Amino acid sequence: MGAYINLTEVGMFLLVGLLFILLNLILLAKRYTRARFAMISILTASVWPALMIVLSVEQLSIMDQLTSGDLTLDAVMAWGVVIATALMTMIPAGVFLYRLVNVSRLHSEP
Repeated sequence: MGAYINLTEVGMFLLVGLLFILLNLILLAKRYTRARFAMISILTASVWPALMIVLSVEQLSIMDQLTSGDLTLDAVMAWGVVIATALMTMIPAGVFLYRLVNVSRLHSEP
């Protein structure tokens, strides 16, 4: 199994997914984000490691699959990784930016 799967990569993919799940759970518990957005981000953070592991095992180039123009399973998985990455990073980033703007407005008011 070690010859086909790089266990370090798998561990890092799972760690990144777990960190984003934990981040979204914290944002949800503190009521910084709405439940529907947090659940979408948690769902994508849980799917992302699986997609990355499959693409890593198959040793596919994501950019080649994105630009190929063919509708294959590999291209669908590559687009899934891109969409999952965007959702799991942009939702917490949007929450942080929104909170940052609100805090700066509160401090700038007399």
